[in-house]
Amino acid sequence: MNTPVIQVKGLTKRYGTADAIQDVTFSIDEGEVVGFVGLNGAGKSTTINVLLGFLGASAGTVEIFGKVIRPNNAHQSHRLIGYASGDMDLPENLTGKQYLTFVAHQFTGSFDERLAALTERFKPQLNKKIGQLSRGNRQKIALIAAFLPAPRLVILDEPSSGLDPLMQQEFLHLVREEAAAGTTIFMSSHYLQEVAESCSRILLIRGGTITRDMAASELNQIGGKRVSIKAAFEVKPPSDVRLVERSNTRLSFVYQGSASDLQTWISGIKNLEDISIDDHDPEAAFEELYEQETTDA
Repeated sequence: MNTPVIQVKGLTKRYGTADAIQDVTFSIDEGEVVGFVGLNGAGKSTTINVLLGFLGASAGTVEIFGKVIRPNNAHQSHRLIGYASGDMDLPENLTGKQYLTFVAHQFTGSFDERLAALTERFKPQLNKKIGQLSRGNRQKIALIAAFLPAPRLVILDEPSSGLDPLMQQEFLHLVREEAAAGTTIFMSSHYLQEVAESCSRILLIRGGTITRDMAASELNQIGGKRVSIKAAFEVKPPSDVRLVERSNTRLSFVYQGSASDLQTWISGIKNLEDISIDDHDPEAAFEELYEQETTDA
């Protein structure tokens, strides 16, 4: 049996009498792309900071590549890990080029071709001092640095923060490509769309506790389809629906049943004037999932 790339058992971080995270337990195997999702303040960054040894745990253990991680030895694993966060502290007096050259020198091997490819992809401003850059350009440099040495594991904390929509999509393309090449990626986000497009598995954290470990494909089942119709007469919605809205002869709802049953229902509508069927917004599904977890708690 292969050793998990990340193995977390009973992880708790306590500040005074308050637990920022409590009894967090999960494992990630080689080549997995796992999204770590939750609202702001749910415990995502605290968990990641303990994983990286930036913070010490109050209880529990973290192993990366089979080695127990503590603040006094975490630096030994950092050569195997790429890391970027949405508010990363970069050296402001260096230019982007100087910083990325410094990062490359921390690893053995030549990364000139990879640096050129990543630079072409994200188009950062490399000749200005980092302290003079916009938030978006700083984030581009942080992401390039994380992927530059082709690490076996990449840990990302709100990685698309500050990026414009085109760069966000470019980042997601990169994640998918790296995953296809066998890189293990653990990525926190409070944007469900981001992880839905790039991850195969999702961990949901709420109030410092992991409440759900699910395949990303389950999001489609949670989300369902947004159906909107207009007919000459009032129409009764099918079964397996929620969020029903009516406006005169227009009816809209989120449908979670089978496609064949939906097709049968549509064929029975007389004087159908208009219809649209789209995927339900993943962000709305996320809020509903959180509400479900709160109700079940």
